[in-house]
Amino acid sequence: MPAYDFKCKTCEHKFSVRISINERDQVKCPECGSPSVQQLFTPFSVSVKGEKNTCDLGCGASTRFG
Repeated sequence: MPAYDFKCKTCEHKFSVRISINERDQVKCPECGSPSVQQLFTPFSVSVKGEKNTCDLGCGASTRFG
């Protein structure tokens, strides 16, 4: 199951939950219980064993190292 990041619109608490895609609309804040939450879209990184420049997977040309 994927993990999703959310932020509560009521108390501003940020949290992550592992749920199916069908359950995203049922998420409630674990701090205050409010159903008024917003899904956060956070960047992720990928590391490939043996590759020296993994930035090619998502960085622009101006941010590449090596």
